[in-house]
Amino acid sequence: MLDATQQKIIEINMKENRRGLIREMFKTMKQYNVTALEIKGRKIRTSSDHWVIDFASCNYLGLDLDPEMENGVLPNIEKWGVHPSWCRLVASPHIYNEVEEKLANLIGTETTLILPTVTLISIGVLPALVGKSGVLFLDKSAHETMYEASKIARDGGATLVSFAQDDFVKLEELLNLHKDNPRKVILIDGIYSMTGDYANIPKLVELAKKYDALLYIDDAHGFGVIGENPSEESPLGHKGNGIVKYFGYDYNNILYVGGCSKAYSSLAAFIGCSNEMKTFLEAFATPYDLSGPCPTASLATLYTGIEINEKRGDIYRKQLWDVTQKAIIGLKELGFKLHNKTGYPIVSVHIGDTQKLIETANILFDEGILVTVAPFPMVKEGEECHRLTFTAANTDSEVDQLLEAFKKVKDYLER
Repeated sequence: MLDATQQKIIEINMKENRRGLIREMFKTMKQYNVTALEIKGRKIRTSSDHWVIDFASCNYLGLDLDPEMENGVLPNIEKWGVHPSWCRLVASPHIYNEVEEKLANLIGTETTLILPTVTLISIGVLPALVGKSGVLFLDKSAHETMYEASKIARDGGATLVSFAQDDFVKLEELLNLHKDNPRKVILIDGIYSMTGDYANIPKLVELAKKYDALLYIDDAHGFGVIGENPSEESPLGHKGNGIVKYFGYDYNNILYVGGCSKAYSSLAAFIGCSNEMKTFLEAFATPYDLSGPCPTASLATLYTGIEINEKRGDIYRKQLWDVTQKAIIGLKELGFKLHNKTGYPIVSVHIGDTQKLIETANILFDEGILVTVAPFPMVKEGEECHRLTFTAANTDSEVDQLLEAFKKVKDYLER
């Protein structure tokens, strides 16, 4: 039962925080807080007789549906139990070492350090890097979790400054202003989570080296999807070893963070680094000793997923590219404005008005389509959109149904 004290706290926050607008949408938005009662491929049953096709998933390679993924789970649970018994500082089951080595071999770093989420890595690593007097240079379009982590570092005495995405003139001005500070870290997304834009790694590496700064790349969406040696035949590249390898760079002046929930269907994330940096972070990054560990099943599915990637990952990436292009072409033909310049499987369909966004979201849901709805204040006012994410497990016929549903959206918007 809600007491008066809790009620007062809720009411005040609803009025003073813009996220109160999102809370109000819970009353009318069918696309929020959906309960999956049954799953068949990319189709989800949400009630006794209503199914939706999932275009809100981040399982880009479709490994959550690959029958081979479960092969390593039971043997590792029998070996290590369902959950490791310790924080990582105290002890770790050997499977951690095995997976960290596989990840390092894949992305091309000396080693990696696994923690449960990218958010926890940022919360632990960024304050550790800049200490009480370093400087963080935050891309304003980077993921919100990096901003939250940066605020923790700022509370500890560090300086936080920001620049607009791809505004390298402003970034260089800031780097020059703080050029004498020995602890400088530039914070960016590898793949931007709303648009699928790629970070300009060549320019960022150039500036990082010029001003002796570290480039911290949150590649939560890129890892597993894009990789080395892209070409016209393979636009996403090969191996899925991330944005750095996509541009053909090594890891000088770079700390690379990859998430494993987006492409590998596993609760795990890692930072690719040198052996010496790993030892430093084991002592200085607080989630290493204050956070719980990854479940054994997640470590096992990640290990198996990497093995599947070696065998047929590039096939899945080709399927992913093809289904995404089919959707992009079809949506453009319907006349929608898309936030997507790269062909990456994140496609935001611009609506531009929150009330229309709610109405069209409900139309899509009734037509059997699940999307991620991004209203103000999740995005800037006027940039409200439906965010679609595609997976290698989506089919052509499912994209056809998506396009038919967006025809209904178009009809509504043109009334």
